[in-house]
Amino acid sequence: MQLAESNVQEHERKEPEEKNMNFVVGMLAHEAKGICTEPEYKQIKREAEARFEQLCAENRETPKAMKKHTELCIFPAIAVYETLLKHGMEKEAAVDRISGFFVGLSGKGFKAVSAWLHLFGNYHRYPANFVKNSLRDFSPEAGFEYVMPEGSDPAAARFDIIKCPYHEMCKKYNCPELNRAFCDSDDAKYGHLHPKLMWRRTGTLGKGAACCDFLIADVTRSRNSR
Repeated sequence: MQLAESNVQEHERKEPEEKNMNFVVGMLAHEAKGICTEPEYKQIKREAEARFEQLCAENRETPKAMKKHTELCIFPAIAVYETLLKHGMEKEAAVDRISGFFVGLSGKGFKAVSAWLHLFGNYHRYPANFVKNSLRDFSPEAGFEYVMPEGSDPAAARFDIIKCPYHEMCKKYNCPELNRAFCDSDDAKYGHLHPKLMWRRTGTLGKGAACCDFLIADVTRSRNSR
């Protein structure tokens, strides 16, 4: 990734100081810091922030519940991804960097959850809580659609997502390859919560499957773990 020096100098003359950024855009843009010059890194940050603001403006009528996903995760990722491509990074390398960021963030964020699940048999409660929290945070108002399986297994959280705003927005902005960054972060969140909690998903919308088939089961109690 190499910018023409004159372009960098011109941009710096126009913007002597940087404005405050969406913090996720800033952290994602930081992924480029080790592979480019300092002036180029600063320009990537500025351009990504401008693109993020544009994406938010284009989708200002989005329901509030969906904005928790678009403005915190989806649009920052798209803004930085497009900017990295504009500055010469290959698609696969850019997706890998953004995926690595979200995977790392998710893994760290769920360490406290994992620690709690290791206390007093709390892992037994997790499948039921997972369904409850998913229906709240990944609701139809947020752009998700579910198919719930017939029958009841209180020791397992099982449902298929057939519509997802992460998938829809990546398609809308012509970057379906970026979708896997969000899919991979789910594996980091749920794959290592507890030895007796099984995480399984055979496919995702973002990787070409017909649905995202979520399953988290207490292996000591659930018939879905067999």
